[in-house]
Amino acid sequence: MKRILLFLLPLFFIACQYPEPMPATRPYGVGYNFFVHSDSLLLQEDRPMHWCQGVAETSDSLWVYQDNHIVVAAITIIPEDCVDSVWVKVARDQLTMGWTHESNLLAAASPDDPISQFIRIFSGNHITWFLIFIAVAIIVIVARHLHRDRISFLHFHDIPSAYPSLLTSTLAVAVALYAYIQHFCPDQWVQFYFHPTLNPLAQPPVLCAFLCCVWLLLLLTLAVSNAAFNLLRPDEAVAYLLTLLALCTLIYLFIYTSAEVSILFPILFSCTYILAAFVHYYRHVRAHYLCGRCGAKLRQKGRCPRCGAIND
Repeated sequence: MKRILLFLLPLFFIACQYPEPMPATRPYGVGYNFFVHSDSLLLQEDRPMHWCQGVAETSDSLWVYQDNHIVVAAITIIPEDCVDSVWVKVARDQLTMGWTHESNLLAAASPDDPISQFIRIFSGNHITWFLIFIAVAIIVIVARHLHRDRISFLHFHDIPSAYPSLLTSTLAVAVALYAYIQHFCPDQWVQFYFHPTLNPLAQPPVLCAFLCCVWLLLLLTLAVSNAAFNLLRPDEAVAYLLTLLALCTLIYLFIYTSAEVSILFPILFSCTYILAAFVHYYRHVRAHYLCGRCGAKLRQKGRCPRCGAIND
């Protein structure tokens, strides 16, 4: 427990920061830092000029490239621009600065913050990673079944611990909250994306609840890992955690995709799943005995899965 607290203490201090005041018109302003994640971004060296028929653009241009850090130097509005009325001047250094449409900037660059970068990467690649997790879990289950090894799986042949059910239930709530934010409070998510913080108290109520779930997921992940290795052999614990990860992935995908149909589906599914998970835990999983040799929790009398002792 002390190691867990020592690990979380730095994260707590990192989280205790409040976001900077945000402009009313857009979530960034002059002095805001971006990170170029596309191959390149074309800049116009001269300031775009107003024309009665349109916008004057010069041929002088320069490029910033992937992994460059740029800062917003100025923002101007040109209403007659049919492509994008917002022009942003960005600078990589004193010699490399120019103008580009806001739409081009946001497509090629993202906020220069670790949390924002994680959100961008996760949003773009999470389906691929989730499918990999599910495939690995299936391979592990099939391999252990062919070798006639014991397979521990949440809700079917579970370990006597409430942490796995708490983990999946918290995940269901977090994904439902995320779907709610995307549908009903998208502006709050955009502001959080451009001005992220790990401090839940610095956010509106819905985002506060979502961030609390994220912190709780971190704590429960550590608790589940500790419980699995204490109650199972190392190979069984690894297999259990992989199958648990695959189940979490399926829960996420189902709630996230069902939200595209109706926001009621994630809410109803989350409530139903949480109720069913804890009814199943109290009826079939909760331990009633302790091993007389090693003290491990047992659902029923018999051979201890941890040390092999017979408990009558």
